Amino acid sequence: MTSREIEKREFPENKLTGRLKLAFKWLNGRADNLLDAGCSYGYGTRFLKTKSKNTYAIDMDELHIEIASKRYPDVKFSVGSVENTIFGVGFFDEIVLLDVLEHTHDKIRTLNEMHRILKPGGTIIISTPHRGLFSLLDPYNYGYNFRKYLPFLYKFVYKAIRLIKEKKIPKKFNPIHLEKHEHYSLKDFIEMLSISNFDNNFEIEKVFRSGLFFEVFAMNLEVFLSIFLKRELVRSILAPFIWLGNVDYWIPYGPFAYNIALKIRKK
Repeated sequence: MTSREIEKREFPENKLTGRLKLAFKWLNGRADNLLDAGCSYGYGTRFLKTKSKNTYAIDMDELHIEIASKRYPDVKFSVGSVENTIFGVGFFDEIVLLDVLEHTHDKIRTLNEMHRILKPGGTIIISTPHRGLFSLLDPYNYGYNFRKYLPFLYKFVYKAIRLIKEKKIPKKFNPIHLEKHEHYSLKDFIEMLSISNFDNNFEIEKVFRSGLFFEVFAMNLEVFLSIFLKRELVRSILAPFIWLGNVDYWIPYGPFAYNIALKIRKK
């Protein structure tokens, strides 16, 4: 998809849902400086910016930042890694890190950097997949497990999918799924925070473990249908399941949940 095509595209995320709505509710709304760390196209940042005087957002993808900057010029977007940012010590009152930590190369380094740029008394909201009942159904990890444990089968499936979607077998084998999509329990978070620079210098103010099956079912269905059908048709088929997933997100399933979010205060 080209830059121009993305600019013309109407994003389906036209209202607060799920973890974004939760973060919006948890933010204090009195911040001088707020960071949306891992902002993608900025479709969440546009809501979060109403909670602060100055809003900053970073993402590794240059195209994401290019489009976000054009769409939301009142936000200070920049290309950057959450593991090593350009911001000064204690610059932010609040940081939002939604479904980003599990994608980073070094989780502790990421937490160390968030600690560095968060001022004392500031808060960070983190969400990730949870180590719950249906975490094994995470579709992001099918390819990773195939590539790791059944490399020959992975290569065969890779070529078969490319043949179906592109009507040709790729000349070059270019594997993806190089890293595992991690899931974390509350205990995992406490351990990671404790060995990071947060050490004993933090307080978990809120924990919300929610969603059970519908979200992960919709993700699996999307992966399968996308092999054979066009994106627009897939989204139409998925619409009721996405709606159910948004409803299901607000049910607190505790240790069985598929999602976890924490509001953490730096002492």
